[in-house]
Amino acid sequence: MLIHLTRSLLPFLNDQVARKYSAPEAIRKRSQEQNSIWQWHAHRFPYANSCCVLLCHDDTGYILSFPGVDASEYEFFPDMVRENLMASVEDLGFSSSEARQLLLQSGPVVFDDQSNNKTKEMLSVAWQDLHNLLEDRPNLLMWNPLRLNEMINQRIIKKGGQWCRPDDLFSELIASNLFSSDK
Repeated sequence: MLIHLTRSLLPFLNDQVARKYSAPEAIRKRSQEQNSIWQWHAHRFPYANSCCVLLCHDDTGYILSFPGVDASEYEFFPDMVRENLMASVEDLGFSSSEARQLLLQSGPVVFDDQSNNKTKEMLSVAWQDLHNLLEDRPNLLMWNPLRLNEMINQRIIKKGGQWCRPDDLFSELIASNLFSSDK
């Protein structure tokens, strides 16, 4: 799983974590060959004396949220990503064995600094949408990340000239990936 870090997030990974999880060229090529199912972008948004990290799946716009991540937790960020993704896949209606199979296919979590503006724009829009969804509700940092994921991924976005929901697009992609791996 290749995560492109934006410049706002990259400095928070200490050198040891950055070296350990740095993406080799082979993984970058593999991610591109698989219709980008394992390509994500991550961006850090300051929020209430803390921050919220959002991951955006490059092709579907599906968001994983990490509210309240502080500097001491970035060492564990790859594990947090895998746990959040597995729980989100199960929340979408897939079985835990299907979610585990998907994570096994994804390979290790690795990072690079090759972000693109299109996905950064999707992340900024998702951040604004999340603020709008929570306008009348308590502090973002008190929310369960799975509920935030569910809320933000049920919004309507325009993808490829059509209106759709990120959770529907991501579910279809997961199903097609699981189905194609059975062949």
